[in-house]
Amino acid sequence: MIQSLLRAMELLELLKEANHKYSIAELSESTGLPPSTIHRILQTFCEKKYVIRDEHAHTYQLGPALISLGRAAADNVRIQDAALPILKNLSYCTREDSYLIIQVGDKGLVLDKTDGPNHLKVVEEFGYEMDLHCGAIRKALLAFQSDEYIRRYLDTRLTRPEAFPKADPAELAEELRTIREKGIAVSHGEYVPDAVGIGAPIYGIDGRISASVGIIAPYSRIEDDTHLLHLQDQVRHSAAELSYYMGHTFKQEK
Repeated sequence: MIQSLLRAMELLELLKEANHKYSIAELSESTGLPPSTIHRILQTFCEKKYVIRDEHAHTYQLGPALISLGRAAADNVRIQDAALPILKNLSYCTREDSYLIIQVGDKGLVLDKTDGPNHLKVVEEFGYEMDLHCGAIRKALLAFQSDEYIRRYLDTRLTRPEAFPKADPAELAEELRTIREKGIAVSHGEYVPDAVGIGAPIYGIDGRISASVGIIAPYSRIEDDTHLLHLQDQVRHSAAELSYYMGHTFKQEK
């Protein structure tokens, strides 16, 4: 890979992490890059309006040129077209809000959502990002990454002060192994109090995980273990159906 491009992309990822402007000193501290290198990269981005500079505070933030790129990228994400009727059916069958989540860096982003008929809602909308170990639907994405990626995630992501939720690397590694074995993730009150999350992976034509689908339901609407298993079956079926539409062929068990 071209090192300069990797450094530039790392800066863009960092600038979108938090809703505030960064100084060169902050960017240097976060990335480990020399201030002179960061300054050169930012100058190029500023010329193209990918980044804008506050001349008074000498800080930087993402610029307007990225808006059109983001819109073009969203238009090209065809998984949304296939997912919409499946999400609607999942919400109809479970009576819960259903979500389609994709990986963006080390986070899971809500790409689409369909509301269920119940009035009690979990506030998580389009464009919402959380760490990949946050909740069942995102863990379904994390669990099926490469072993190398998971090791790096466990070694580096969980130690960040802003990591959420806090997790023990060994315990999370064991939970991810269980998710891979069962093909589905279930979380209990992990970042939404008094709620159950259920998520399952979606595969593309190349057999690699491309997204995850799932639901979040308040405890008050989970009648018993049988009902919970029924919801898991519904999520698992929806994930398999969407994988099929994305061109994935499941191997037949002998």
